[in-house]
Amino acid sequence: MNAFSFGISTKVVFGRDVVKNLAPICKDKGFTKILVITGRTSTKNSPHLQALLEQLEQTGIQVQLFSEVEADPSVETVEQGVCILQEFQADAMIAFGGGSPMDAAKSINMVNANGGSIRDYLYGRRTITKSGIPLICIPTTAGTGSEVTAAAVTTDKQKQQKIGVSHELMMPLLAIVDPVIHTSMPSGVTAATGIDALTHAVEAYVAVRANPITDGLAIQAVKLIGSNLLTAYSHGDDLEARSNMALASLMAGAAFTNAGLGAVHGIAHPIGAQFGISHGVANGIMLPYVLDYYWQAGNEKLRDIAVALGEDIYQLPDKEAQRRAIVAVNTLKKDLAIPATLADVQIPADALECICADAATYRLLANSPRQLAIDDLRIIVANAFGNH
Repeated sequence: MNAFSFGISTKVVFGRDVVKNLAPICKDKGFTKILVITGRTSTKNSPHLQALLEQLEQTGIQVQLFSEVEADPSVETVEQGVCILQEFQADAMIAFGGGSPMDAAKSINMVNANGGSIRDYLYGRRTITKSGIPLICIPTTAGTGSEVTAAAVTTDKQKQQKIGVSHELMMPLLAIVDPVIHTSMPSGVTAATGIDALTHAVEAYVAVRANPITDGLAIQAVKLIGSNLLTAYSHGDDLEARSNMALASLMAGAAFTNAGLGAVHGIAHPIGAQFGISHGVANGIMLPYVLDYYWQAGNEKLRDIAVALGEDIYQLPDKEAQRRAIVAVNTLKKDLAIPATLADVQIPADALECICADAATYRLLANSPRQLAIDDLRIIVANAFGNH
């Protein structure tokens, strides 16, 4: 067994209605001024958010709400948030929402503590040396796992790029994971975020940097998703399915924080940045095509993924057993109404070179189990257009 390291510094509080205990937790920690960051869309008007704000204020904590975070938060939104944080002089932050508000909160907190602009960190002009104020993450979706990761992705609209920054000093202090909040998630969001969580788990499981602990977390997350995502999608009020999906998302997040991601994300980022395709859908489109490229070179771990997704592979030769992982992912995609190809989301075929050029610069591309040059990326993306 090779030497490895594993760490997750975020404390997790998980369970039904645990969000109702947040105000006493904040008071016990001595917080007096909290900046709450959320999205522009449904979370802004969520009754759970309103109840959260009320309980904080009733505890005597001053609250400022920043609800301007868009999907795939931009450089401009992060800079705006930094200004608000500096003006309000909060001693803690709460991110309430999906991956975008949580990522934005991490970036805002990091820039505020370390100075400069978010662009300085996206392009490596400055390094992170200081942790920010305490950050509490409350996910409203079961997809990104951002509540337990050190990463934050920001969109540079000028360059049409999505770029991730990751540092252990960006880890949230606390994750409050309450599946009751997830019951109001629309079916389309459930599908896109669920396939995002599956992508995180699968990429972490097959990653070069995978280790025995991340393997355990990742394959259990795959199993939970295989057993619960369709129920959560079809019956949004099923608390057991919502609980298992929230757990799977968190476990996948803890896995990829340590094992890293790979080519699926490398390709999905430019698809999102250049064409506005949601991150979960972009991952969902690309996942089987990248797995197929790994399968062609042989990958024993695909067999485990097939089993975790419910495929009966025990009478099959190894190569066919591995291929069943791709079959299972495609079946799940179809059942969730996730588009099958890039052409299905109206991405023009002549965008292939732009997508591949960006994907080739992805900082974790070498973490993929099959090493990929730009010609390999071209084959994968061409297949994802339906050109096979």
